[in-house]
Amino acid sequence: MQLQRIKHGTPSGKVIEALEEDGAVIVEDALGRDQLDLLEREISQRLVQTPNCEGRFHGYATKRIGGMIGKSEVCRQMALDRTVLDIMDHFLLPNCARYQINLTQLIAIGPGEQRQITHADDPLFPFDNPYEIMINVMWAVDDFTKENGGTHLAPGSHKWPRDRQPEDDEIVQAEMPKGSYVVWLGSLRHGGGANDTGSWRRGIVMSYCLGWLRQSENQYLAIPVETVRTFPERLQELVGYRVHEPNLGMVDGEDPLHWIRDGVKPEFPAFKDHLPEEMNDLLRQYYEGR
Repeated sequence: MQLQRIKHGTPSGKVIEALEEDGAVIVEDALGRDQLDLLEREISQRLVQTPNCEGRFHGYATKRIGGMIGKSEVCRQMALDRTVLDIMDHFLLPNCARYQINLTQLIAIGPGEQRQITHADDPLFPFDNPYEIMINVMWAVDDFTKENGGTHLAPGSHKWPRDRQPEDDEIVQAEMPKGSYVVWLGSLRHGGGANDTGSWRRGIVMSYCLGWLRQSENQYLAIPVETVRTFPERLQELVGYRVHEPNLGMVDGEDPLHWIRDGVKPEFPAFKDHLPEEMNDLLRQYYEGR
């Protein structure tokens, strides 16, 4: 049993087909050498200064850094990868007005770290969802191998009953060269691998979710507003600075994107409707009928 491997730049439909079938897929060679070199400079010193995690789930020989799109130009490029967004359009957009970034986190698994418990991520949102509500993308900063803690994944487990856990022979590891990424659906069983080498294994997970869910990482505190103002508009929207119709995420009745873009929040704003077109049509019919 192996994950399908697809070269970056292949039509997104092939990646989506693999995800629908297996729940996970590897996309190879998505970052170039210049991007990897810049990423190395952006993260290496931060990791030196970051203490190890403290918890059985997050690990004791693992380091994590959140809010990576606020700390790394390369991470901002990764978040807007065209194939990744095509995947999100396909799986998430049918069930929300717009999807958003759930978290962006650097995970460095150190020598001696144990294998993480196998789990799905969508129970973060405790309701019985009949469709995918979140999707993860793990970018390889180093080569991912079986020995250094390559992510464990159970292909096909997104189709299983919720109470079923995989046997060892139903699990594969995401072995991939640095600059590649593995995508998996939020309902897929997975977990970090044990690092049996003497070196750190680093990856950056970019998670996306439906726009009407609470984000796992509080993006509004994780990234300084001044930094968000330097983002392209699409990334500002993905962070969450946009109303999700109907009327979800307003600031005094205004779309927060206007405040971010213009730099000034009006002292006495007028509340505005932020409604989907079909709701506007119903309101128009109602008031015209009266």
